[in-house]
Amino acid sequence: MKLFHPLTFAIALKYGLNSKAHKFAKFVAILSTVGIAIGVAALIVDTSIMQGLQNRLKKSVLSDTPHIVVETSQNSIPEILKLKNVVAAAPFVQAQTLMQSKNSLALINLQGLDDSNITYANGYERKDLKLISVPPKGSFELNAEAALYIRNDLKLNTGVKLISTLNARYTPMGLTPTQRIFTLKKYYSSANSTALDSAVGNYDDVRRFFRMPAQANSYRIWLTDPFVIDSVTPKLKAMGLNFTDWTSVQGEFFKAVAMEKLTMTIMLCLVIVVASFNIISALAMVVSSRLTEIAIFKTMGLSNLRILNIFLLMGIFVGVIGTVLGIILGIPLTYYVSDMMSNTGSFGTLPVSIELTNILIIGLGSVMMSLLCTLYPAVRAAATDPVTHLSRG
Repeated sequence: MKLFHPLTFAIALKYGLNSKAHKFAKFVAILSTVGIAIGVAALIVDTSIMQGLQNRLKKSVLSDTPHIVVETSQNSIPEILKLKNVVAAAPFVQAQTLMQSKNSLALINLQGLDDSNITYANGYERKDLKLISVPPKGSFELNAEAALYIRNDLKLNTGVKLISTLNARYTPMGLTPTQRIFTLKKYYSSANSTALDSAVGNYDDVRRFFRMPAQANSYRIWLTDPFVIDSVTPKLKAMGLNFTDWTSVQGEFFKAVAMEKLTMTIMLCLVIVVASFNIISALAMVVSSRLTEIAIFKTMGLSNLRILNIFLLMGIFVGVIGTVLGIILGIPLTYYVSDMMSNTGSFGTLPVSIELTNILIIGLGSVMMSLLCTLYPAVRAAATDPVTHLSRG
């Protein structure tokens, strides 16, 4: 037996479009359609802009933040590079150090990277990494965040003294920290959300400053996407390696962004839920006004399943029409909002990321919610007793 017979469609269309028996029910159904369209459009705008912002933050904030820093020897690198989502590895060292200049004293995060000794996984090469310019070996130069220059009133080609207590030595004068003059040669833009500014130097220069051995025992690992960190770290733990990842530095910031996105999504989903509940009211009124006709249909041989399908289709019509209108309205509205907010000059260029998967999830969710709200009046119509209502007529 076919689930939806042509007669079922015909009756559903008649009740939904051509019936004049209950105009108020049609008015409520129209409100439901408009409400679903508004909710879907708003949800597309919100999720697309929030996803765009998240992608921009991921690109800017995590561009200079090591995805993973693992303590190991060169012998373990080939095995690490075989892990899924791992792109490359390079000798790396980082620690906090005190930076002293003529006008300021600041605690910074000093990083050393050996960009001439990067090992790549199969299928990847240097262009797949977004590398910050690293000074040449022996230059004792630093490439620092632009914020470090601004906050400490520094200029390019300025010499600063770095002071570190890491591997400090005892002398007749007591515990003596390591000191070295580095030159701030270049700068790079960063949206770092941590309290400490960062500076990058050549691995060998920074290693010598921290008095570390020549043999590298710490490596920076690049991933295809920083957000796949949870698929890699369990495997590193299984290998018995000690490591740190970007979530220990930037994790709380991105959790706050994700929570904001989730909160806005839930609020806008409630708009769709409320609009869908109106379908119950509209169909309940239609069923109440059509009980005699339903009884007649049953005496003519229409099964309970067919009666159920008639009213399910009516609810689905409302949900599908509202969802399609919402998608048609939401996509151009997203770009309009982005352009409008960008032209104000306060937000810069507002990023947008409209993903097909996201739209499909919103659309299917909206239609399914409409279908769920249709079940009660549809089941009530299917359970109509023809004897009772025909005798009343």
